[in-house]
Amino acid sequence: MTEGKNKKNEYPEEGEIVIGTVENIFKQGAFVTLDEYNNKRGMLHISEISLKWVRNIRDYVREGQKTVVQVLRIKADRGHIDLSLRRVSEAQKREKLQDVKQKQRADKLLEIFAKSKKIPVNEVTDALEKKLIEKYGSVYEGLEAITSDNTRIDELEVKNEWRDDLLKLINENIKVPYVEVTGYVKLKSYQPDAVDKIREALKRIKEHQTESEITVLYDSPPIYRVNLKSEDYKTAEKDLRDSTKEGIDFFKKNKGTAEFFREILQEA
Repeated sequence: MTEGKNKKNEYPEEGEIVIGTVENIFKQGAFVTLDEYNNKRGMLHISEISLKWVRNIRDYVREGQKTVVQVLRIKADRGHIDLSLRRVSEAQKREKLQDVKQKQRADKLLEIFAKSKKIPVNEVTDALEKKLIEKYGSVYEGLEAITSDNTRIDELEVKNEWRDDLLKLINENIKVPYVEVTGYVKLKSYQPDAVDKIREALKRIKEHQTESEITVLYDSPPIYRVNLKSEDYKTAEKDLRDSTKEGIDFFKKNKGTAEFFREILQEA
Protein backbone atom coordinates (compact mmCIF):
# COMPACT_ATOMS: atom_id res chain seq x y z
CA MET A 1 0.00 0.00 0.00
CA THR A 2 1.21 3.49 -0.78
CA GLU A 3 0.26 6.53 1.21
CA GLY A 4 -1.97 9.05 -0.55
CA LYS A 5 -0.50 12.26 -1.93
CA ASN A 6 -1.78 15.80 -2.34
CA LYS A 7 1.12 17.83 -3.68
CA LYS A 8 0.51 20.78 -5.93
CA ASN A 9 3.50 20.40 -8.23
CA GLU A 10 3.62 16.61 -8.48
CA TYR A 11 2.33 14.42 -11.28
CA PRO A 12 1.46 10.73 -10.95
CA GLU A 13 3.63 8.13 -12.64
CA GLU A 14 2.64 6.42 -15.87
CA GLY A 15 0.97 3.12 -15.01
CA GLU A 16 -0.05 4.34 -11.54
CA ILE A 17 -3.51 3.51 -10.23
CA VAL A 18 -5.19 6.69 -8.95
CA ILE A 19 -8.59 7.82 -7.73
CA GLY A 20 -10.37 10.76 -9.25
CA THR A 21 -13.67 12.58 -9.55
CA VAL A 22 -15.51 12.75 -12.87
CA GLU A 23 -15.73 16.47 -13.59
CA ASN A 24 -17.67 16.58 -16.83
CA ILE A 25 -18.64 14.24 -19.65
CA PHE A 26 -18.64 14.96 -23.37
CA LYS A 27 -19.17 12.95 -26.56
CA GLN A 28 -15.64 11.53 -26.80
CA GLY A 29 -14.91 10.95 -23.13
CA ALA A 30 -14.72 12.62 -19.74
CA PHE A 31 -12.47 14.89 -17.73
CA VAL A 32 -11.42 13.52 -14.35
CA THR A 33 -9.75 15.48 -11.54
CA LEU A 34 -7.14 13.50 -9.61
CA ASP A 35 -7.94 13.64 -5.90
CA GLU A 36 -4.43 12.75 -4.74
CA TYR A 37 -2.67 15.25 -7.00
CA ASN A 38 -4.27 18.56 -6.06
CA ASN A 39 -7.13 17.98 -8.50
CA LYS A 40 -4.93 17.94 -11.60
CA ARG A 41 -7.11 17.21 -14.60
CA GLY A 42 -6.89 14.07 -16.72
CA MET A 43 -8.66 12.98 -19.88
CA LEU A 44 -10.53 9.66 -20.04
CA HIS A 45 -11.13 8.89 -23.73
CA ILE A 46 -14.18 6.86 -24.71
CA SER A 47 -11.91 4.10 -26.08
CA GLU A 48 -10.41 3.66 -22.59
CA ILE A 49 -13.72 3.35 -20.73
CA SER A 50 -14.62 -0.27 -21.47
CA LEU A 51 -13.53 -3.29 -23.49
CA LYS A 52 -17.09 -3.36 -24.83
CA TRP A 53 -18.61 -0.90 -27.28
CA VAL A 54 -19.72 2.18 -25.36
CA ARG A 55 -23.03 3.54 -26.59
CA ASN A 56 -23.64 5.87 -23.66
CA ILE A 57 -20.68 7.03 -21.55
CA ARG A 58 -23.04 7.71 -18.65
CA ASP A 59 -23.72 3.99 -18.39
CA TYR A 60 -20.14 3.73 -17.04
CA VAL A 61 -19.35 7.09 -15.39
CA ARG A 62 -21.29 10.14 -14.28
CA GLU A 63 -20.45 13.66 -13.11
CA GLY A 64 -19.33 13.77 -9.49
CA GLN A 65 -18.56 10.05 -9.35
CA LYS A 66 -15.40 8.79 -7.68
CA THR A 67 -13.62 6.41 -10.01
CA VAL A 68 -10.38 4.40 -10.03
CA VAL A 69 -8.31 4.83 -13.19
CA GLN A 70 -4.84 4.05 -14.54
CA VAL A 71 -2.48 6.76 -15.76
CA LEU A 72 -1.53 5.98 -19.37
CA ARG A 73 0.55 8.94 -20.51
CA ILE A 74 1.75 12.24 -19.07
CA LYS A 75 2.93 15.37 -20.86
CA ALA A 76 3.73 17.57 -17.90
CA ASP A 77 4.92 20.49 -20.07
CA ARG A 78 1.42 20.67 -21.57
CA GLY A 79 -0.44 19.58 -18.46
CA HIS A 80 -1.86 16.56 -20.28
CA ILE A 81 -2.72 13.34 -18.42
CA ASP A 82 -4.34 10.44 -20.30
CA LEU A 83 -6.35 7.99 -18.21
CA SER A 84 -7.90 4.54 -18.60
CA LEU A 85 -10.80 2.91 -16.82
CA ARG A 86 -10.87 -0.37 -18.77
CA ARG A 87 -7.30 -1.31 -17.83
CA VAL A 88 -8.04 -1.31 -14.09
CA SER A 89 -8.81 -4.80 -12.74
CA GLU A 90 -11.36 -5.43 -10.02
CA ALA A 91 -8.53 -6.38 -7.65
CA GLN A 92 -6.71 -3.08 -8.34
CA LYS A 93 -9.95 -1.15 -7.85
CA ARG A 94 -10.66 -2.84 -4.52
CA GLU A 95 -7.12 -2.26 -3.29
CA LYS A 96 -7.12 1.42 -4.27
CA LEU A 97 -10.47 2.12 -2.65
CA GLN A 98 -9.27 0.31 0.46
CA ASP A 99 -6.11 2.46 0.48
CA VAL A 100 -8.12 5.68 0.26
CA LYS A 101 -10.59 4.61 2.93
CA GLN A 102 -7.80 3.61 5.30
CA LYS A 103 -5.90 6.86 4.76
CA GLN A 104 -9.03 8.86 5.57
CA ARG A 105 -9.54 6.81 8.71
CA ALA A 106 -5.92 7.22 9.83
CA ASP A 107 -6.07 10.98 9.22
CA LYS A 108 -9.25 11.18 11.29
CA LEU A 109 -7.69 9.30 14.21
CA LEU A 110 -4.67 11.58 14.28
CA GLU A 111 -7.01 14.59 14.17
CA ILE A 112 -9.01 13.19 17.11
CA PHE A 113 -5.81 12.64 19.07
CA ALA A 114 -4.60 16.17 18.35
CA LYS A 115 -7.90 17.62 19.56
CA SER A 116 -7.78 15.52 22.72
CA LYS A 117 -4.35 16.98 23.47
CA LYS A 118 -5.35 20.48 22.36
CA ILE A 119 -2.44 20.69 19.95
CA PRO A 120 -2.27 21.42 16.19
CA VAL A 121 -2.91 18.31 14.07
CA ASN A 122 0.25 18.99 12.04
CA GLU A 123 2.30 18.56 15.23
CA VAL A 124 0.98 15.01 15.50
CA THR A 125 1.35 14.19 11.80
CA ASP A 126 4.89 15.61 11.72
CA ALA A 127 5.84 13.36 14.63
CA LEU A 128 4.24 10.15 13.35
CA GLU A 129 3.52 10.04 9.62
CA LYS A 130 7.03 9.82 8.19
CA LYS A 131 8.12 7.10 10.63
CA LEU A 132 4.99 5.00 10.02
CA ILE A 133 5.18 5.31 6.23
CA GLU A 134 8.89 4.48 6.09
CA LYS A 135 8.50 1.37 8.25
CA TYR A 136 5.05 0.06 7.27
CA GLY A 137 4.19 1.63 3.91
CA SER A 138 1.29 3.71 5.19
CA VAL A 139 0.05 5.33 8.38
CA TYR A 140 -2.91 2.98 8.65
CA GLU A 141 -0.82 -0.18 8.22
CA GLY A 142 1.49 1.16 10.91
CA LEU A 143 -1.47 1.63 13.26
CA GLU A 144 -2.60 -1.93 12.48
CA ALA A 145 0.89 -3.21 13.31
CA ILE A 146 0.74 -1.41 16.66
CA THR A 147 -2.67 -2.98 17.36
CA SER A 148 -1.25 -6.46 16.79
CA ASP A 149 1.84 -5.71 18.93
CA ASN A 150 1.54 -2.74 21.30
CA THR A 151 5.29 -2.61 21.93
CA ARG A 152 5.76 -1.31 18.38
CA ILE A 153 4.56 2.11 19.47
CA ASP A 154 7.94 2.57 21.15
CA GLU A 155 9.60 2.45 17.73
CA LEU A 156 7.96 5.81 17.02
CA GLU A 157 9.69 7.45 19.99
CA VAL A 158 6.56 9.43 20.80
CA LYS A 159 6.46 11.86 23.68
CA ASN A 160 5.91 10.21 27.06
CA GLU A 161 2.80 12.28 27.65
CA TRP A 162 1.35 11.01 24.35
CA ARG A 163 2.16 7.31 24.56
CA ASP A 164 -0.60 5.77 26.68
CA ASP A 165 -3.43 7.92 25.31
CA LEU A 166 -2.34 7.33 21.71
CA LEU A 167 -2.07 3.60 22.29
CA LYS A 168 -5.54 3.52 23.86
CA LEU A 169 -7.02 5.37 20.89
CA ILE A 170 -5.37 3.03 18.40
CA ASN A 171 -6.49 -0.14 20.22
CA GLU A 172 -10.07 1.11 20.49
CA ASN A 173 -10.39 2.06 16.83
CA ILE A 174 -8.13 -0.19 14.75
CA LYS A 175 -8.87 -3.87 14.36
CA VAL A 176 -6.54 -6.21 12.48
CA PRO A 177 -8.59 -7.09 9.39
CA TYR A 178 -8.63 -9.89 6.87
CA VAL A 179 -9.96 -10.14 3.34
CA GLU A 180 -11.15 -13.16 1.37
CA VAL A 181 -10.62 -14.01 -2.29
CA THR A 182 -11.80 -17.02 -4.25
CA GLY A 183 -10.51 -18.81 -7.34
CA TYR A 184 -11.15 -22.10 -9.10
CA VAL A 185 -8.93 -24.80 -10.54
CA LYS A 186 -10.01 -27.34 -13.13
CA LEU A 187 -8.10 -30.63 -12.98
CA LYS A 188 -8.53 -33.46 -15.48
CA SER A 189 -6.50 -36.61 -16.06
CA TYR A 190 -7.02 -39.98 -17.75
CA GLN A 191 -4.02 -41.59 -16.11
CA PRO A 192 -4.54 -44.69 -13.90
CA ASP A 193 -3.43 -42.74 -10.82
CA ALA A 194 -5.52 -39.64 -11.62
CA VAL A 195 -7.34 -39.60 -8.27
CA ASP A 196 -4.10 -39.68 -6.31
CA LYS A 197 -2.55 -36.93 -8.43
CA ILE A 198 -5.61 -34.73 -8.03
CA ARG A 199 -5.46 -35.15 -4.26
CA GLU A 200 -1.76 -34.32 -4.23
CA ALA A 201 -2.26 -31.23 -6.42
CA LEU A 202 -5.00 -29.93 -4.12
CA LYS A 203 -2.87 -30.73 -1.08
CA ARG A 204 -0.03 -28.65 -2.52
CA ILE A 205 -2.39 -25.73 -3.03
CA LYS A 206 -3.72 -25.98 0.52
CA GLU A 207 -0.27 -26.38 2.10
CA HIS A 208 1.44 -23.68 0.03
CA GLN A 209 3.95 -21.82 2.21
CA THR A 210 2.26 -18.57 3.19
CA GLU A 211 0.80 -16.81 6.20
CA SER A 212 -2.56 -16.65 4.41
CA GLU A 213 -5.24 -19.21 5.30
CA ILE A 214 -6.07 -21.46 2.33
CA THR A 215 -9.11 -23.74 2.06
CA VAL A 216 -9.81 -26.11 -0.84
CA LEU A 217 -13.40 -27.22 -1.38
CA TYR A 218 -14.49 -30.20 -3.48
CA ASP A 219 -17.55 -28.50 -4.94
CA SER A 220 -18.08 -30.00 -8.37
CA PRO A 221 -15.14 -32.04 -9.72
CA PRO A 222 -13.29 -31.51 -12.02
CA ILE A 223 -13.65 -27.93 -10.72
CA TYR A 224 -12.40 -27.17 -7.21
CA ARG A 225 -12.85 -23.95 -5.25
CA VAL A 226 -9.90 -22.28 -3.49
CA ASN A 227 -10.74 -19.80 -0.70
CA LEU A 228 -7.98 -17.65 0.75
CA LYS A 229 -7.95 -15.29 3.74
CA SER A 230 -5.22 -12.70 4.17
CA GLU A 231 -4.55 -9.31 5.74
CA ASP A 232 -4.92 -7.32 2.51
CA TYR A 233 -6.07 -7.76 -1.09
CA LYS A 234 -2.62 -7.44 -2.64
CA THR A 235 -1.22 -10.28 -0.54
CA ALA A 236 -4.40 -12.34 -0.98
CA GLU A 237 -4.32 -12.07 -4.77
CA LYS A 238 -0.62 -12.97 -4.94
CA ASP A 239 -0.99 -15.95 -2.62
CA LEU A 240 -4.02 -17.18 -4.56
CA ARG A 241 -2.04 -17.10 -7.82
CA ASP A 242 1.08 -18.64 -6.30
CA SER A 243 -0.69 -21.44 -4.43
CA THR A 244 -2.83 -22.52 -7.37
CA LYS A 245 0.18 -22.34 -9.68
CA GLU A 246 2.05 -24.76 -7.43
CA GLY A 247 -0.78 -27.31 -7.66
CA ILE A 248 -1.31 -26.78 -11.38
CA ASP A 249 2.39 -27.13 -12.22
CA PHE A 250 2.55 -30.41 -10.29
CA PHE A 251 -0.55 -31.76 -12.02
CA LYS A 252 0.65 -30.85 -15.51
CA LYS A 253 4.00 -32.56 -14.87
CA ASN A 254 2.03 -35.71 -14.16
CA LYS A 255 0.26 -35.68 -17.54
CA GLY A 256 -2.91 -33.94 -16.43
CA THR A 257 -4.59 -30.82 -17.77
CA ALA A 258 -5.11 -27.94 -15.36
CA GLU A 259 -6.45 -24.39 -15.51
CA PHE A 260 -7.08 -21.54 -13.08
CA PHE A 261 -10.15 -19.28 -13.17
CA ARG A 262 -11.40 -16.39 -11.06
CA GLU A 263 -15.02 -17.11 -11.94
CA ILE A 264 -16.64 -20.54 -11.83
CA LEU A 265 -17.11 -22.27 -15.17
CA GLN A 266 -20.21 -24.12 -16.26
CA GLU A 267 -19.47 -27.56 -17.63
CA ALA A 268 -20.98 -28.21 -21.06
